Amino acid sequence: MSTWFNSVDIYCERLDPSFWAEPINAISNLSFIVAGFFIWRLRSTRSTLMATLMILIGLGSFSFHTFANRLTGLLDVSAIALYLVAFAFLIPKQWSRSSILIQMGSILLLIVSIVLAHLLISHLKPALPWIPPGIYLGAWLALFIYALVTQYSNTSAARFLWLAVIVFPFSLLSRQLDIPLCDSIGTTHWLWHLLNGLTLYWSSYGLCTKQHSKMN
Repeated sequence: MSTWFNSVDIYCERLDPSFWAEPINAISNLSFIVAGFFIWRLRSTRSTLMATLMILIGLGSFSFHTFANRLTGLLDVSAIALYLVAFAFLIPKQWSRSSILIQMGSILLLIVSIVLAHLLISHLKPALPWIPPGIYLGAWLALFIYALVTQYSNTSAARFLWLAVIVFPFSLLSRQLDIPLCDSIGTTHWLWHLLNGLTLYWSSYGLCTKQHSKMN
């Protein structure tokens, strides 16, 4: 159990195990809090849920970039997973047809996308060590499919989903370049937080956007 509290060092900015060893990475998590606040202002049941989950992501990531151990790392990933599952469950409400079976199928699509991406990345990892984790690549693939399906039933919502689809690869790139570019330009992980906050904002806005009389 003690291994859960052992300090981990996987980011460019961290030079020692102290609480404030990653000030830029820690403070940049405000992007999730700010994004969550603006989504909350949409004032719907759906937006309140997504805003809460975005804030949890910010808090989970902040804890990981300050305490930096396996337990806070688990909290960080768990918050992201909760957001992804909630998004996958709710996005069919933006489609012309929605039911509990379709919503569960949407979650299955997310899971299959992540599993397939993980298997692909495991195969490519030896040759491409800085390739992104399967959870993120799989989530991007699922988001692309969600945006495509939404395009045919709620174009106003799809517009924001496509923005998230476009921004996220740049967000992911900044995450993956943190260590490779550490010695030359320094940390880039803070940019992952800023762009990822924007990605979550656009995706949540697309999820919560109503079309005509389409209700919550």
